[in-house]
Amino acid sequence: MRKRRELTVAEAAERLGRSKMSIHRLIDSGQLMPAGTAGKTILIEPSSVERLAITGTRRGRPWTAKTAWAALALLSGQDPNWVSASEKSRLKSRLRTLDANAVCSLARHKDHTIRYRATREAVDRLNDHLIASGASAMRDRSTAETFGLSGGSGIAEGYVMSGDARSLANAFGLVEDADGNAIIHEVGLEEPFTEGRVPVAAIAVDLMGSLATRERTAGQRVIDKLLHG
Repeated sequence: MRKRRELTVAEAAERLGRSKMSIHRLIDSGQLMPAGTAGKTILIEPSSVERLAITGTRRGRPWTAKTAWAALALLSGQDPNWVSASEKSRLKSRLRTLDANAVCSLARHKDHTIRYRATREAVDRLNDHLIASGASAMRDRSTAETFGLSGGSGIAEGYVMSGDARSLANAFGLVEDADGNAIIHEVGLEEPFTEGRVPVAAIAVDLMGSLATRERTAGQRVIDKLLHG
């Protein structure tokens, strides 16, 4: 696959309909991924621009990782025992006012995501070391039925604890690539994964970060159903 050309700040601003100053703020907040420089010009990974073009940007402070996982657990019908009863009550009230895009934006600090390019063999082996999410979670039949998707072939996506991504990259010969087929989410909280799987709302949010229309739409549909069902 031919790698798409990196975008300048001016090109990203035009694509997103934002000012250059706003683009710099989006880079600082982690919503846009820098790809190095050309002279004094900052370059931006085009896939991160496309993801923001699809989901939109929202002003306001995102949830902390602890709060984001509590919100996603609540939406998934779980009890987030790592926050207080009063925090849970406030979150439940807040969730009633949100839509899927708002949840996705507010939860953007739930993890640190690193994308890699992996061989097909490495993808198959890597999936055994991840708590599956996104397209990889569709290997489970009941999850696939929930989202109306199938497969996950050729993709490795899932969660590990903070610091483990580098070890896996070294073990499986992964190369960082913003358009890669191996997506590793690092987290600092163990509690959301005590059942050995990713909460369904988090899987949905991860699908909403896909550039594939079918996956993104499925994630959005499930979040909206969890919010209003």
